[in-house]
Amino acid sequence: MTLWQRVVQANRPGPPEHSIPFRVASAATVVVAIGASWSQGELGAPMALFAMVATVVGNVLSYWRRRQPWPLIKPILAACAIGGFVWFIATASHGATPGDISTVEGPLAVLFAWVLSTHAFDVPARRDVAYSLAGSAALMAVAAAQSVDLTLGVYVVVWVAFGVWGLVAMWQSMSGSTGIPWLTLGATGAAVAVVAVLLVSVLPAPRVSTSLIFPSSSTGSPVNSSNNLTDGAASLPAHAANPTGPTGVGGFLGFAKSLDTGVRASLGDQVVMRVRASKPSFWVGQSYDKWDGQSWIQSSEPANGSGVAKLQFGSPFSIPLASDQMGTQSNGTPDVQTFYLAQSGPNLVFHADNAQRVYIQSRYLFLTGDGTIVSADSMGAGTVYTVVSDDNRASAQQLRDATTPLPPSDPAAQMLKPDQQDRYLQLPRSYPKVAEIAQHITAGVGSPGDSNPHTYDKVAAIETWMSSHITYTTDIPPLAPGADGVDSFLFGSRRGFCEQISTATVVMLRSLGIPARETVGYVPGSYNPITDLYDVQAKDAHAWVQVWFPGYGWQNFDPTADVPLANPSPGSMLARSAGTTLAHLPWVPIVIVTVLIGAAVEFRRRRIRRPATWAEQVAADLARGGARLGRNRRTDETLSAYAERLAAADPPSGDGLLAAAQLVERYSYGGVEPSAGQIDGALAFARRFRTVRRSSGPGRRADQADQDRATAKASSKDAPAARSGR
Repeated sequence: MTLWQRVVQANRPGPPEHSIPFRVASAATVVVAIGASWSQGELGAPMALFAMVATVVGNVLSYWRRRQPWPLIKPILAACAIGGFVWFIATASHGATPGDISTVEGPLAVLFAWVLSTHAFDVPARRDVAYSLAGSAALMAVAAAQSVDLTLGVYVVVWVAFGVWGLVAMWQSMSGSTGIPWLTLGATGAAVAVVAVLLVSVLPAPRVSTSLIFPSSSTGSPVNSSNNLTDGAASLPAHAANPTGPTGVGGFLGFAKSLDTGVRASLGDQVVMRVRASKPSFWVGQSYDKWDGQSWIQSSEPANGSGVAKLQFGSPFSIPLASDQMGTQSNGTPDVQTFYLAQSGPNLVFHADNAQRVYIQSRYLFLTGDGTIVSADSMGAGTVYTVVSDDNRASAQQLRDATTPLPPSDPAAQMLKPDQQDRYLQLPRSYPKVAEIAQHITAGVGSPGDSNPHTYDKVAAIETWMSSHITYTTDIPPLAPGADGVDSFLFGSRRGFCEQISTATVVMLRSLGIPARETVGYVPGSYNPITDLYDVQAKDAHAWVQVWFPGYGWQNFDPTADVPLANPSPGSMLARSAGTTLAHLPWVPIVIVTVLIGAAVEFRRRRIRRPATWAEQVAADLARGGARLGRNRRTDETLSAYAERLAAADPPSGDGLLAAAQLVERYSYGGVEPSAGQIDGALAFARRFRTVRRSSGPGRRADQADQDRATAKASSKDAPAARSGR
């Protein structure tokens, strides 16, 4: 057979497929997959609409012409497929970034949609319809590659439903059956679910590759506000998180030029952004260095000595070190974070500490002296940007060693300049009571006999004191006019949330001569094991403390937040979510409802199984009693004969057995209607007999042998007929 003959044979159409449900389900999976790709931005609206219409029209025409397909349809579709591949290669060659697969996902979705929608015009046979059903999975995979939330889950559920329907319809068409294999479907679904859970449970924690350049996008417009923050007002009051919640932290008062710690407001549960990160971290928005007794203020300290720095050399923007980070060392661990904004917000570029590069679609960036990064464009919903930071997180021992006197030549011995020391030790007035309590808290910490504890031990001691002496609440008392926020908090109510706690901590540290500042941003929200993203809610906004250490720069401290050291594995998150859900279920009502439902089901079962007449009830009770005696009724045995056999096994009940059996037979076969008294007597005897004492002696074994011989005798009578082929 020549090569051409093999090609012709392979493409010879099979028998026409007549199953309408199979075709409808197959076309529906393709349409749903196209819709899923459109919802994730992989397909434009015109292309998605064209592909959906073409898929439906093509399937209708294919069904109409399934017996006699058009001769020219295959060459035309082959030309369309070749054209689609040529377009894809040309597009990928000109627009794709080497090493970045995300730049070809859009063209790939268009190619799949084009091939599937044109293929719909030539699906006469079963294998062609099955190809459409299977091909839709590839389009769903492309859509899933760009999913950052669970909205795709709706499409997945609908796609799976149509896919299962299509597989069942294909099986029905192949086997000629009309029923639905519920048992097989249930067992298969359970097996798939178990395997899926096992696979997810063994998946490792996600790792973000540093070799990829993540896509960036912006939906904002140029910013013209004087302070370059699109905060919409002088301040954005907000707070509300519960310390016993998923993150264990509270909210903050807003991103703005100042932070008023006396303002009370609340935040909701809406997701403001989703973050894919190398590791969870405090994601910094901005920091404050000047405290006036009631509010924090961000001074205009220049980044490079000449005012706010303007970075305008294009994405990726290289972020120079702030002046107070000069001379610090890094452990050389890159930390990559990609932020997907779900809500419009201030044009702050959130980032982990020590940001080095920012990939963002913006005309330019502003950089303040404290390292705050601000975009020149507003940050609307749908904005995507990536920040690469240099992780300078140090261990407790490293921070203890950083405050040990070192030779001046050691890079870790670099200290803040005098003007920087003044900036981060600034207080509006002396705080003698605050200094006294701070010295009392830090006295005797660190190594035994150490008269001058390390800075880290002092910070840790104040953190511990705060966590045990402060009542966390968002219902703070109002701050009296002219009153100092820290004095009112520490020596008054001792009630507050993250702003009051962090502010008091900073003032305590500054009173001890330790450089510290107030920082606001977000802590990681709940981790989604399906998307591998942190869903950061508005209530995850937070304020905390940064303390400066020689050689390591600014380090994060907070007695109200517990940020994990690494990304969790999907399996651990699912187990934790399941455990939390089970722990919060109202088990007492659930048990009560379950018992009531079980009782109702059992009552109904007994009613259904209850004999319809008194005669059937008597016969059933005699059979139950006989089973307890080891005398089961044979299928060819009359009730009277059975009663005689039972009487031999239980002589005291003999007369009652024979009387009850004869009464039933006269009624059932002779048409003799007994009196009400006779019926009641037979029923009463039968009820007593069905609980007769069990027998396990020789009589029971002999009766079982008799039944075995009777069964063998009946089988020997049927054997010749069976051999003759009856």
